[in-house]
Amino acid sequence: MDLQGTLSHQLQQLRQQAESIDRQQLPGKPQNWFDSTVFSCRSPHLTDYVAEAQRNLAHLHNAKLSLAAKQRLAQRLSEQTAALTQAFRNVDVRRKPTSKGRKAAAVVQQLNAGSQQLYQQLSDTQEFERRLLDMISLAARDNSAEAIQRGLALHARLGRCRKALFDIEQQIQELERRN
Repeated sequence: MDLQGTLSHQLQQLRQQAESIDRQQLPGKPQNWFDSTVFSCRSPHLTDYVAEAQRNLAHLHNAKLSLAAKQRLAQRLSEQTAALTQAFRNVDVRRKPTSKGRKAAAVVQQLNAGSQQLYQQLSDTQEFERRLLDMISLAARDNSAEAIQRGLALHARLGRCRKALFDIEQQIQELERRN
């Protein structure tokens, strides 16, 4: 699968998650999810923001843009993907139990060796995400066509990394619910 296909697939997965979140009644659900520097749309629905990111991806590959414009659009797309992923994490935080519930769950988790492995996996994946962000930052400083392709490849890896983080967090939450 090429980079455009990979990014398109990741945005489709984000759209499915956004649709699921949009259907839920959550306490503290914002009217506008993001800062206007990241997204131009204003909406209480996450799917509208994912749609904007999908339009930007289509524009990146369909338009005859200058190299600098493509790089700016790729950077904006990266920021949008990061913001969406963070918003999904924040939704999960709102659902977590109170601090007393978390402390009790933490005691139970310490007894469970499987949970320790999940937390180690989470930590390792978060470190990988940090390294990818550093590499993306370095690639963004170079305006060559090769750097833009490398940046897109790194963004695709970052998307997969964030999906893995989301999956690990879901596994941890499931483990906490069972305990």
